[in-house]
Amino acid sequence: MLKNSIVLAIFLCCSVMLYAQKDVSITGIVQSEQGEVLDLVNISVQGKPGGTISKSDGTFAIFTKAVPPYTLVFSSIGYQTAYITFSAESQKSDLLIKLRQKDETIEEVNVQAKRKNEQNFEKIDAKLSAQLPDATGGSIEALVKTQMGVSNNNELSSQYRVRGGNFDENLVYVNDIEVYRPFLIRSGQQEGLSFVNPEMVSDIRFSAGGFDARYGDKMSSVLDITYKRPTEFGGSASASLLGANAHIEGASKDDKFTHISGVRYKTNSYLLGSLDVSGDYNPTFLDLQTYLTYQFNDKWGVSFLGNVSQNTYNFKPVDRETTFGTLSEVKTLRIYFEGEEKDDFLTGFMAGTLNFSPNKNNSYKLILSGFRTSENENFDILGQYWIQDLESEDGTPSKPEDSATGIGVGSYLEHARNYLFGTVRNVAVRGKHRVNKHRLEWEGKYQHERFSDQINEWVMRDSAGYSIPISDPELVLSYAYNATHDISSNRVTGFLQDNMHFDLQKGKLDLAIGIRASYWDFNNEFLLSPRASVLYDPMWEKDYRFKFATGVYYQSPFYKEYRAQGVGINYDIKSQKSIHFVTGFDHYFSSWGRPFKYSTELYYKHMTNLNPYTIDNVRIRYTAQNNAKGYAAGIDMKINGEFVKGVESWASLSIMQTEEDILDDSYVDKNTGETVYPGYIPRPSDQRINFSLMFQDYLPNNPSFKVNLNLVFGTGLPFGPPRSERYLATARMPAYRRVDIGFSKELTGVHKNPNKADKIFKNLWLGLEVFNLFDIDNTISYYWVSDVNNRQYAVPNYLTSRRVNVKLVSRF
Repeated sequence: MLKNSIVLAIFLCCSVMLYAQKDVSITGIVQSEQGEVLDLVNISVQGKPGGTISKSDGTFAIFTKAVPPYTLVFSSIGYQTAYITFSAESQKSDLLIKLRQKDETIEEVNVQAKRKNEQNFEKIDAKLSAQLPDATGGSIEALVKTQMGVSNNNELSSQYRVRGGNFDENLVYVNDIEVYRPFLIRSGQQEGLSFVNPEMVSDIRFSAGGFDARYGDKMSSVLDITYKRPTEFGGSASASLLGANAHIEGASKDDKFTHISGVRYKTNSYLLGSLDVSGDYNPTFLDLQTYLTYQFNDKWGVSFLGNVSQNTYNFKPVDRETTFGTLSEVKTLRIYFEGEEKDDFLTGFMAGTLNFSPNKNNSYKLILSGFRTSENENFDILGQYWIQDLESEDGTPSKPEDSATGIGVGSYLEHARNYLFGTVRNVAVRGKHRVNKHRLEWEGKYQHERFSDQINEWVMRDSAGYSIPISDPELVLSYAYNATHDISSNRVTGFLQDNMHFDLQKGKLDLAIGIRASYWDFNNEFLLSPRASVLYDPMWEKDYRFKFATGVYYQSPFYKEYRAQGVGINYDIKSQKSIHFVTGFDHYFSSWGRPFKYSTELYYKHMTNLNPYTIDNVRIRYTAQNNAKGYAAGIDMKINGEFVKGVESWASLSIMQTEEDILDDSYVDKNTGETVYPGYIPRPSDQRINFSLMFQDYLPNNPSFKVNLNLVFGTGLPFGPPRSERYLATARMPAYRRVDIGFSKELTGVHKNPNKADKIFKNLWLGLEVFNLFDIDNTISYYWVSDVNNRQYAVPNYLTSRRVNVKLVSRF
């Protein structure tokens, strides 16, 4: 049914594209008094509905059936409204409109809804990360999670899924350099800080699919980050119950040298104290970054990006009590613990860039980069558990001490000594050339990677004195994995892309065609990935923009994908393959005198050579076999703009289905004795419906007091018993529901007579955040316990409950 709905929606989308009105057009360009082009200017016929906005180059075209004389109204935040009256003889083309600037009382107006994005990328305002109430501490990824096509069901993690993909299928670039995260992390509690420091960011671009050939080999998405090149001295400092951040930036008098550096500290102790498992949580996360640039002259320049990050997670569990089941069958699990966990993840990254621009039409870039990670995971946890069947007359849970029947008792011992050392080194040469209407880009890149690990982890379970599984002659562990690997390999990749722009009689057309090539000596695999996208901007009375993209996207195995438990390294593994088809439109319009944007995208991804996996919290375990095929199909919708004048808000809705068919799985029906082939089953990332809302508001008479709301709803993900066949993982977790709200008060710039703080700080504000406002128990995974008959019970592992956070943020 979903496929039929998508076909119908595509038909309706194409029908809209065929519609255009033949009206009298008025064209021109809008500038400031200083001659700077102005985009995002609202243009309408006075007294008439509809309108348009000026484009990124300041040009505009508006169509009208009004009988002269009539008046055009030009309005934009920060500028005085202009009125132009047209008579029958008035000029209607190549107009030059200049707007005069005026003062505004609302600060930092950055309305993303009005921006015209390039191809299949969405621009995100980095400044909003500080305002968004977020348990990860205001990360850039928190903003990404609210975009259409993106889903997440773990507030402790900065990772996200895009259109049916998993966490490993997303590319992240900073200044054209791919960045990585630690590999052994198994839960959001260990994850800590993301790589990207929000205070150092100047530009964010995100694509949920159909991205160009200049981006690498992953199957789902691209997050493209550009760090600042400051023009003057400045900085920031912030502190909250979750940690503290600070950064400083500046430039030399001649602007040849720029620098920006940041330090971040985070601890999750306060949040983790709300989990079901009580104990001594001591997680600390520290991150240091710097970005330096020097411009020798108009042609030559260099830059350096460096990062050191340390995640330390120490935990001594004490006990746990969780009530689960249904109203008619309520159970409780009690566990008493001994032991502790000590994890340490130390990563380092550095990159140097040499830029050469011989003229305005040609530029070249040499990039040298290196990534290093050292990860240690150590724990011995002994747990003794009781499962009780709680009795109650009215169907509600009673207290365990009042009336309880024990249905299971046992213990388990979890052990791990896991060590990983990995390095990734790159050298790349990139070029850009402008030839008439063509903008050519190319790159050649060599990458060497090495991973050396020692994995030793096992779990022993017993129930009522019997080891599970039961075996008379020997002691059998319920789970064990012991392996030592040392893998070194080389990759060569490159791309060539042509971006073309055409001015048509009835609109503008942008076309991007490119191809990627790669070779990996680990499995001697050579790949070619052609990609193409089309963007059409018609000159209609109503402002629409239509887009289509397609391409081949390979995901070459990287560390985790070629490691199979119990089998070892699969040297014959191949790249997963996904063919994207993405189409949609953007509609720019004005309502209540304010700009809005509505976007819709439909997509279908045909996937082969899939590497099936299971997921527990944020840990992904692959089978290291290319024995599945699948698909992902869906529709994404988003509306954003000034629901409240002067501040941006948005809402997005995604409907999606992704399934896979494991080609060689089957089982024998116990009743008929026939062999059954399960066929297509939901992928672990099959979250059918996802809705997110980011809303901002302020007091009408006091805009220095603001409110930010972040709401997320996602239907349940599939799950199944641990280490079982994939076709058994068809049960569904409960839906993920979460509301975070933040209140902030600007402490500077609100007095008639500036005080000392106004002179020192650009802005200083105090914030109060309430995480999980409605205190909803969200399930992230399941803890499986067994009785002596090896009957398994899935006990939900809940995420954080309601917490209040206070923070102070200053910028100078």
